[in-house]
Amino acid sequence: MRPKPPLSIVSSVPDSSTGPEPLSLARPWWKDLLWVLGLGVALAAMVGWLASERRAVLTLAPEDRAAVFDDAWAGFQRLCSAPLHTGLVPRCREQARFLLLFPECQGACREQARVHGRALR
Repeated sequence: MRPKPPLSIVSSVPDSSTGPEPLSLARPWWKDLLWVLGLGVALAAMVGWLASERRAVLTLAPEDRAAVFDDAWAGFQRLCSAPLHTGLVPRCREQARFLLLFPECQGACREQARVHGRALR
């Protein structure tokens, strides 16, 4: 007499009456939805972070904001008005972006900041 096989082996034998299960090459829709939601959250966080710098500048008291602007503008002119050393390019780009956050940046300030920002990209 032959012993009965363990139950786990019996249950792993495919049932030939139902046929093989078809394989799907398409990803489940919920994976695409999670990916799109994740991308949306990341984009919203980045926009919020970028806008937070502008809000921080605008919430300063007008006298304080003017003092910070004057200091940043003077530093920008000293550092970035002369021919640029390649090591200073990222710093000038950063300062140009910072200056454009200020409502006090008008005329020559805006023009120089935009020129340096475009030329350095």
